[in-house]
Amino acid sequence: MKTKNNVQKVTTRLLALGFVLVALGISVNAQNLGKSLPLTISFKGMALAMVDNSTYYKSSSTEADVYTSNFDVETEEALALEAWMTDEASFDVYAQYVQAEQEEALEVEAWMIDEATFNHWSFQFTEETESPLELEDWMTSDKLWNR
Repeated sequence: MKTKNNVQKVTTRLLALGFVLVALGISVNAQNLGKSLPLTISFKGMALAMVDNSTYYKSSSTEADVYTSNFDVETEEALALEAWMTDEASFDVYAQYVQAEQEEALEVEAWMIDEATFNHWSFQFTEETESPLELEDWMTSDKLWNR
């Protein structure tokens, strides 16, 4: 039963692939793409087609001359650099928000060096003495540190 299902799956996939190939072949023939492309395309021909040649091809046929006469060669003037193009204020939208403030230089004022201003706080500034650190038994215990 399992083999029968696998065979059916493979058969339907092959039929679907066949239909896709037939439809593709019909669409290519309908567009005449198969007839318009040359059968042999050389690597040199493809390379020459991709290179921009600056030489003009002179044709002796009048049809080609009429076709090329429909195109006008246009030239543009050189671009000039104007003052607004180099002005940073024209392009910096956030410059007004980022301007650095100029503050006055700091100065020492009389109340800052007057000892009478700070004398009434002196009672709060007392030196503290700490007891010296002691080594306890658990700090050197082999049972605790050699687990």
